[in-house]
Amino acid sequence: MFILGGSASNGLDASVARLLNAKFGRVSVTNFPDGEMKVRMPDGYDGGDVVIVQSTYPPQDRNLFELILMADYFREVERSITAVVPYLGYARQDKSFIAGEAVSINTVLNMMAKAGVKNLITVNPHKIDSLKHFDGGVAVVNAVHSLTGLVKTELKKPLVMAPDIGGLELAKKAASEIGCEYTYIEKKRDNSGNVSIVKTHGGDFEGKDVVIFDDIISTGGTIDLAARFAYGEGAKTVSAAAVHLVMAQGAHERMAKAKVTRIFGTNTIPCAGAQVIDISAEIASSVEELLKGLHQGKL
Repeated sequence: MFILGGSASNGLDASVARLLNAKFGRVSVTNFPDGEMKVRMPDGYDGGDVVIVQSTYPPQDRNLFELILMADYFREVERSITAVVPYLGYARQDKSFIAGEAVSINTVLNMMAKAGVKNLITVNPHKIDSLKHFDGGVAVVNAVHSLTGLVKTELKKPLVMAPDIGGLELAKKAASEIGCEYTYIEKKRDNSGNVSIVKTHGGDFEGKDVVIFDDIISTGGTIDLAARFAYGEGAKTVSAAAVHLVMAQGAHERMAKAKVTRIFGTNTIPCAGAQVIDISAEIASSVEELLKGLHQGKL
């Protein structure tokens, strides 16, 4: 096995290689004068399985294309290519919300398959069902257990809150593992696009350390709205937890203004100003299990 690290692996490449006692190399990425990317593979590959570790967090297009270049290079010369993509970009566009929209996750998965990726491992995708469009083996790493373990050690009187009904299942699982109650809110959007909370379901906020759970924190707008609501209901503190901390477009500042006291996440994406749990072991275990199944003819 050869672990090939991309420039957007956030150190997970080296950690996974160490845990699996595998050979490891990292690509060299430079630019031509016009900005086009040039990727050069490292020395050390001598045959066998290639495991590419590369997230597709911002800049998504650049990191995705780097992954495609790496996979395509090895397409003709190896036994199998497994792409470990801890954060899978474009996964939120899993359908045409408005007529004429391209379903970007399908395009991304097709690009990977065409480039030679035979197996895909990712961490808590936005919707697992969207991965059925990938033409190959798929494994999903669930980082919620590790994330809830971190939260549990930090909060004294937790109450898990889903910021909308779409996050209810995640909130239920998190609350079960932490050993506390959960609640969720319903929102409405007016004709001007303004969002407001119409009601909440369950949970006593008074004096609680509310933690808003979601799969991704992007701009922080949803967390902002939910945090202000929680404080209005008597919460002592409000924290935010998500597997993937994209934190784009002033998310830190927006959440700070809403008095979000802590941000919890995993290291699928580099993020300053957050308490982050390392999920290298979970990814390494998934790689080992998937390749074992492949060589035993189970995949």
